[in-house]
Amino acid sequence: MIRKFMAFLLFASILFAGGLQTDGHPPPDPVLMGMEEGYYEGIRLGLEDRHNFRISRAWQQIPPSQLTLDNKKEIARLLMKIGLLKQVYLSFSSGEKFDAYLHAHPEMNAVQAAQRILGQRFVKAYEKSFQKGYENSLTAPPEKAANYAALLKAKKR
Repeated sequence: MIRKFMAFLLFASILFAGGLQTDGHPPPDPVLMGMEEGYYEGIRLGLEDRHNFRISRAWQQIPPSQLTLDNKKEIARLLMKIGLLKQVYLSFSSGEKFDAYLHAHPEMNAVQAAQRILGQRFVKAYEKSFQKGYENSLTAPPEKAANYAALLKAKKR
């Protein structure tokens, strides 16, 4: 009986102190966040790779013979893992905490770490929209690529 009463008092104090308030805004939907983050990151990296796969050559150990438009799904998959790891990094309050987390869990790859930290729904949405953004911006005609670049500039503001 006393435990129930203490639990009720704790819940009431959190509620009145504002611990459960969202200031009238619902919490962000992980699927929408994953779609947005993945799409914009895919566009950004796709635009970079339009220049002879510049970003893929810098970040990945792929032989130059495999850096072709025919192999864009594989290239995007590897870049997506780097993007997911970046999202996990941004979810930590400091680089030291991120490093400590990675060292504490050496068995996890980038996707597993993202699923644990950001949630499975976020990761699925991120993967799907990253692939779409990357392929669209990589293979877009020059006018459409310029529109993608303008979209990225507008998002940065």
